[in-house]
Amino acid sequence: MEKDKQFFEDSFKTLDTVSKPTDEQKDRIYNGILNAVESNSMTQPKLTTSPFKNLVINYPWRFAFGAAFVQTSICTLIFGANYTHFILKILGG
Repeated sequence: MEKDKQFFEDSFKTLDTVSKPTDEQKDRIYNGILNAVESNSMTQPKLTTSPFKNLVINYPWRFAFGAAFVQTSICTLIFGANYTHFILKILGG
C-alpha cells in the first residue's frame, strides 16, 4: 500500500513541476505582455474626421432626432399646420 501511495505522490509531483512554466517561458510571456502594452499605449487614434461626423457616429439617435426636428420645422413653416395634420393622418391620429 505504501508503494502505491508513493507512486501517486511522485506522479502528482511530476505533473505539478511539468505544468509550471519555466523561468525562460515566464520571461517570454512577460516581455510579450510589455511589448503589447507599449505598442497599444503609443498608438493614438487619428482624428481625421470632423467633429460633426464624430458626433453623428457616437450619437446617431441625437442626429436622427435633430434631423427629424429640422425637417418637421421646415415643412411646417412651408406648408403650415396642414403638414402636421397630414402626417398625423398617415400615422393614424
